Amino acid sequence: MSELFFKWIEASEVITIFRHVGADSDALGSQFGLKTWILDQYPNKQVYALGEDLGSQGKLFPPIDDVSDEVIANSLAIILDTANAARIDDARWQLAAKKIKVDHHLEVEHFGDLEIVKETAGATCEILASLFQKDGRPLSSTAANYLYGGLIADTLQFSIASTTSDTLLAAAYLAQCHADIPRINRENFSKTLKEFQFETFIRSHYKLLDGHLAYIILHAQDYEQFGLTRNEAKEKVYALGNVDEFEVWALFIEQAESDKNEPLYQGSLRSKQTAINDIANAFNGGGHKLACGVKRLSPAMIEALLQQLLRRIKKG
Repeated sequence: MSELFFKWIEASEVITIFRHVGADSDALGSQFGLKTWILDQYPNKQVYALGEDLGSQGKLFPPIDDVSDEVIANSLAIILDTANAARIDDARWQLAAKKIKVDHHLEVEHFGDLEIVKETAGATCEILASLFQKDGRPLSSTAANYLYGGLIADTLQFSIASTTSDTLLAAAYLAQCHADIPRINRENFSKTLKEFQFETFIRSHYKLLDGHLAYIILHAQDYEQFGLTRNEAKEKVYALGNVDEFEVWALFIEQAESDKNEPLYQGSLRSKQTAINDIANAFNGGGHKLACGVKRLSPAMIEALLQQLLRRIKKG
């Protein structure tokens, strides 16, 4: 499949690159890492990075491109870091003449003419780095920086279960390509005083069920008082991590499109070793075995979700 990946890129004069909504460092890092690599190899190709929602890490990346439907219709679309079509940020990917999917999430649905999916990979950036290493052509330090940032963000600096020997080999390759490791770590993991204070707020207001399930429900005023956006706030689920007693932890935040009569929430779920992705699937979500998202949950649905998580924890 890697041979076809490069052949299709070489044969395409116009390439559009998509990723998921609520973009994180892996989605954006893989998107701009791939765009940079293609333009480094083929300066005359038209390559566009598309999507509307830049997430909280958007400030670390170049501006998103603005292209017409006609351009997309004549392009090879490469969709990154997205398991299901509904989560692709910009529905116009469907117009493309050919489509490639590159992803590391659990398989949900097929939407590519060519699909490169490695569920054991720590990040989509890891998959791309491995592809580029096998290809053998030079990888610029700019492309390596984008890919390394996505890799350390999705694996939390190589600290979670999705980190494998292949992950570390990909990181070593990116280091050989002169990724600026100290700078990338600062950009991805340093925080402002307001962010630090918000994390303290989360740790001061969480609730604990049965000693092993920690969660917090956030409203707009909770994060706006710290000058944070919704996207920035929802990514702070890690503030409840690294506690011995917490087997599963969750952060729920009110969605912008909530009904006036009843608020709706999206959530981020994390687990040390208890599989929770199937539970997330039943609550308008999904993701990895130990890291998932859910959306459009009413307060009653949040309660039902928490009870299911509790039962799963007790089963051990």
